[in-house]
Amino acid sequence: MTMTALTSTAPWIYFAGPLFTQGEAIFNESLANRLRSQGYQIYLPQEACAGITDPQALFATCMRGLEGASAVLVILDGPDADSGSCFEMGVAYAKELPIVGLRTDFRGSGEHMGLNLMLTHSCVHLLISTLEERSSTDRVTYLRPGQDGLAELLTVLRSIPGAERARSGDWG
Repeated sequence: MTMTALTSTAPWIYFAGPLFTQGEAIFNESLANRLRSQGYQIYLPQEACAGITDPQALFATCMRGLEGASAVLVILDGPDADSGSCFEMGVAYAKELPIVGLRTDFRGSGEHMGLNLMLTHSCVHLLISTLEERSSTDRVTYLRPGQDGLAELLTVLRSIPGAERARSGDWG
């Protein structure tokens, strides 16, 4: 499913994450495509903004993506989560959209579960890589470093009504 297939009447999952390195862009695109193969409509800003260089147009394009979203998936990797992604989380939180946080980076960088507590408490569910052996809860799924957490992510998305509305054919 490409960006051109999304319509203003079909809800989607807004994919927030850093997209400034080749590795980040490849990871984002790969995960978005894997979710699409499971029937989810995904708004990936790096696709929607391709070729746009004007800062105001970039901002407006991302904001339109958030306006049509029924849920947000945010990548929380790195020593500190990407500032643009954090802004998008704030907008989503203010709109009362469900936010799912994914951290594949097992290095802790904050005061709450290795993240800034404002981020952890904004998410309805977190998937977090950790070196420590921990039991998952109703709000947190722990992953092993390097683990492909797609199955766990799909389980979480299926439990969130906003995310489920973003599945093909479920727009009613």
